[in-house]
Amino acid sequence: MIRVTLSGAAVGTGAAAALPRVSAGFATGTVTLLATEGGTRQTVLSLVASGRMKLDAGSVSAVDEHGRTMSPARLRRAVALVDTPLVAEHSDEVSIASVVKEELAMARGRSRGTRPAEITNRRPFGSLSGEARLALLTELVLLRPDVEALVITAPERHGGEPAAWWRLLRDVATGRRGGPADGVAVLVVTDHATVTHIERLPEWEPLGVDALPLFEFDVMTSLESTGS
Repeated sequence: MIRVTLSGAAVGTGAAAALPRVSAGFATGTVTLLATEGGTRQTVLSLVASGRMKLDAGSVSAVDEHGRTMSPARLRRAVALVDTPLVAEHSDEVSIASVVKEELAMARGRSRGTRPAEITNRRPFGSLSGEARLALLTELVLLRPDVEALVITAPERHGGEPAAWWRLLRDVATGRRGGPADGVAVLVVTDHATVTHIERLPEWEPLGVDALPLFEFDVMTSLESTGS
């Protein structure tokens, strides 16, 4: 269990601040939306929320399941950046296999039964839909030791229907799609239009443990059909 709190966190000052003051929080078992405009500002906010950027004002802190404050180093280990532009994103031109190998290296080769090590798909990573891309990345990131929270950056930039990845991330947060049994904290850094769209969605039932993982559906079946 983890709860991360941003209290008046800011980078820079005035109208040209890289990040104006932000106060927010995200915790295990939930998906939190946090809106800001501009790709650079979204990246800065993601770095701040994961404890990876020096602040000019405010603070970022985290507590564990016992209410103990995490050290900055432990916070950085616990919070993983997912698809953050310029920091933790993969080129659309590289193969799916290359992305998997790179992520597995960060996960120290752990596979947890999802068979990612078997993937040899040479299709470009950019050929995946936005939802399939996010499903693949979150599953691989959750293989890393100590990860208790995810910061997803600007998933709307890959197109598709926000409802699809919103539903996926709700299952990720509640532990239905891998990771710790009690789930993980998920923060989505996005834009205001996407937040408004998601807020207007009807309540969705989670996919549940019986759903076919998107990782295997979108990647593994394509291998079988193409013979790659």
